Amino acid sequence: MANLVDNEHFSVDENGIHYKAGMTAEQFLNSLRYLDYEVSAMETTRARLMDQRQDILDRANSTTALNGVCVQHPLQSKTESLGLELAGLPTPEELVRKLNRLQDRVNKRIDTLVDKKEQAQVVIERIPDARERALLTFRYINNLKWSSVADLMGYTINWVVNDLKPRAIDAYERADKTTT
Repeated sequence: MANLVDNEHFSVDENGIHYKAGMTAEQFLNSLRYLDYEVSAMETTRARLMDQRQDILDRANSTTALNGVCVQHPLQSKTESLGLELAGLPTPEELVRKLNRLQDRVNKRIDTLVDKKEQAQVVIERIPDARERALLTFRYINNLKWSSVADLMGYTINWVVNDLKPRAIDAYERADKTTT
């Protein structure tokens, strides 16, 4: 687990992942949300590369269907354009290697996210107030917007953000100190 954690902001011991001195509980909790965004962005990149790979394979298969037949085309024909376009793209093998490396990175970031969220959940479970636990879970574990958190809890967004959130963050810090 230690090699999957950003050691600049977190430390790892037998009790799990902890944010380092100088990083507040709120910064740690927000880092969970940011890591979610990073994983989503990496997944989008992976999907784009998969689409690009399939497009290259489809184009390559459609051009090999000619089976060596030579047809005269005027300059800038579709076949010539396709050949030039395919020549500038990575080979399917290169794309597979890139996809595998990217998937490994995505998997490591997902592992980090899961580890950090599990550790945060352990701390959240130690908080006695159910409203504070709910707020922290909705916002930082489930990555909901403040308006959604307020709606789900049946409170105004103003009260949730200005009154309940500071109490919940303080409760998280206290609960985390009893964990370490």
